[in-house]
Amino acid sequence: MSKKKRMMEEQRAREEAARRQEALRRPKQPTASWRKINNRGPVPIAPPSDFIQLTPIVQPIPLVPYSTQLQPLAMFEDDDQYDDIY
Repeated sequence: MSKKKRMMEEQRAREEAARRQEALRRPKQPTASWRKINNRGPVPIAPPSDFIQLTPIVQPIPLVPYSTQLQPLAMFEDDDQYDDIY
């Protein structure tokens, strides 16, 4: 090999080594690939649990004090003493 070719090979080797070092220092770029997924076979799913606890249903219960038809309604006399304040 001639001296000129040897120097050219050494130059290329140094450049290649510098490129490799630069590639190691740089963070790797994330890659994405797109492809069709084969869905001809069964799709695996998680098996159902043996014990299933549903959320509790809370319903309000109206409580009405006992009264009869004969009992008079509770009525208050309208005093005008509070009308003066407002």
